[in-house]
Amino acid sequence: MVVVIQYLRGLAALLVVYAHLDTQTSRISPDQHLPYASIGIWGVDIFFVISGFIMYVAAIEIDAKPGHFLLRRAIRIVPLYWSLTALIVAGAYVAPTMFVSTRLDASHILASFLFLPWSNPAYEGFWPVLIPGWTLNYEMYFYAAVAIGLFAPRRLRIILTSAIVIGVLVAVQTSKSTGPVSFYGNDIVIEFLFGLLAGYMFTRVRPLGTPLGLLLIGLSFCLVIWMADMESVPRSIAYGIPAMMVVLGSLQLEGLARHAPFRPALHLGDISYSLYLTHVVTLPMATAIFVRLGAQYGFGAWPYPFVATLWALLLASLVYLAIEKPLTRTLRGATGERRAPPMPAFDPPAQRGSTIVPDEPYPRPAAEDVAGSTRI
Repeated sequence: MVVVIQYLRGLAALLVVYAHLDTQTSRISPDQHLPYASIGIWGVDIFFVISGFIMYVAAIEIDAKPGHFLLRRAIRIVPLYWSLTALIVAGAYVAPTMFVSTRLDASHILASFLFLPWSNPAYEGFWPVLIPGWTLNYEMYFYAAVAIGLFAPRRLRIILTSAIVIGVLVAVQTSKSTGPVSFYGNDIVIEFLFGLLAGYMFTRVRPLGTPLGLLLIGLSFCLVIWMADMESVPRSIAYGIPAMMVVLGSLQLEGLARHAPFRPALHLGDISYSLYLTHVVTLPMATAIFVRLGAQYGFGAWPYPFVATLWALLLASLVYLAIEKPLTRTLRGATGERRAPPMPAFDPPAQRGSTIVPDEPYPRPAAEDVAGSTRI
């Protein structure tokens, strides 16, 4: 695996949780909001850039077969998402008073399972049954574009994939459609292409070095804080460019990260997909419990963000260990999709003082090692 990508997955998931924590906090105390809550949605953009990076390194660069590539992606994405979606549908059918924000509609449910945008009967917009699944609808679309691109010669794959994404984006925006097809006219899809660029640089361009990597990371946070509330700035610029910068900057630190991996951060990366999908259920659960206990014992809202975050992390870890990991392992065995051999140990460039001097281009990780670095 790419260690820094694991770290970024964990960061991205926590950012999304932070954004939704603000909503839940305001339900406990309407006048209380978390600082810089709008930065939290940046986690989605980081996920999209990571996904583009993975697609380049684990598919475009290694001559992956389109069918094989799609199967591996489905094994990664589908089992947990379908399982959680089915649980919500079943819960809303059996105990509708406990799922007041879920309205069952056959067409909407089917579209959710098929990763297609469809009008949500309870909310305005094309939200699936499990709300975070809207990003997976984009993921599946991007997987299809990459699979088509894999039919081209290697030097043309990134061009063909980018042409498909940009062509669809322009066509949809030009048509001014308001139906489900308008979902694909969101400029957020450009962030996948930013990820392809990051993957190209990771495999083909000499490292930029630690100092420049740290500078990119610092600038990415400054830029996203500055542009987060600028509604006139397209999301692909306000959030996408900083996301690409933080990914590129972090990749410059891969050698250092491999020498001293931080186990809790690696675990957070492992559970990031489960955390991302489950937190929209676990946070409201924490809110309901907190409101009841707060009324009984008279404590304020200030401990809520910490308690709710720990609760969401705990349940995400349980879901990862009890559902996601076993399902993925079982499907790999059933389809013959065994793990590739581990990638060779990362050999960091020689160091001179505090600066890492690149002697060789980035090592090329094994396909499964990289593919295992992200699921969103």
